[in-house]
Amino acid sequence: MEKWADYLISHIERDSNGNILRVLIHIDKGDTVSKGYVKTENEVIDLLKKGYKIETIIWDYPKWQRGANVHYVSVNSTEYLRTNRNETDKDNLDNLIPLY
Repeated sequence: MEKWADYLISHIERDSNGNILRVLIHIDKGDTVSKGYVKTENEVIDLLKKGYKIETIIWDYPKWQRGANVHYVSVNSTEYLRTNRNETDKDNLDNLIPLY
């Protein structure tokens, strides 16, 4: 199977305002997906800035389904993870499962 990205995000944790705090991220190994580990939103943004490709994945038994390309935007000097290009000051990644 072809790799979709360098990293794949499957779950998110939000604060009470709906902002992403942490994600469950996996290494895309092509034929398999690594065990997930927790990264902060800022750590994921740093990976994107270093040029890594990141996408979302959604569990659809019996396998993962490809989601959307992840990027970040800067709005009023605050950076947010996004899967679409609008400039709202909100994280989205809305279709992912809550981390906790």
